[in-house]
Amino acid sequence: MRSGGLRTGVLLGVLALAACSSGDAEGGEVTAPPSAPATSETLTAEPTGEPTDSGEALAPPEMPAEAREQTAEGAAAFATYWFDTVEYAYGSGDTEPFMAVSLDECSACNATEESISAVHSSGARWSGLQMTVSSAVAPPPDERGTIVSLLLSETESNVVNSDGSVREAIPAAPDRPFDVFLRPGDEGWMVYDVAAGEAGS
Repeated sequence: MRSGGLRTGVLLGVLALAACSSGDAEGGEVTAPPSAPATSETLTAEPTGEPTDSGEALAPPEMPAEAREQTAEGAAAFATYWFDTVEYAYGSGDTEPFMAVSLDECSACNATEESISAVHSSGARWSGLQMTVSSAVAPPPDERGTIVSLLLSETESNVVNSDGSVREAIPAAPDRPFDVFLRPGDEGWMVYDVAAGEAGS
């Protein structure tokens, strides 16, 4: 990952680069209704833990049953789960769980996978990173899917070399709005785009 992208949180630089290199999501755009969502759910992601100083692998998060339901509440739970799998990937280097529920055309997902793989392939890893989702809301889905609007915060963390030395210190990032674009999948949902909003919006 480019160090410039880390200055405002681990994900923001990655998603900004992905947004600049891609247009609208393929296959038709899902737009939120003009009125407020009919269903609102506030969720907080349970921390999945952090790697030990020896780089011991973390256990991947399990998808909650609610996240498989194609409802507004299910979509909010799924979006929270997706960020749990991203947090796990940053700490462990294992991107399979979040890519398994991300569509091939999701440029933000692909950019995130590439940035994680680049750091871990160099022998480094993230330490101490926790992502917390709050105020996740979604309108009732239709056959095209839905959009989950949420706030994501990140704890202070470090990029740590294989010898334990700190390569880069990353400051904490307060609540930042994100939109997660979902389509129905065989087991609930699939992510086809993720976009970061402006802080304070």
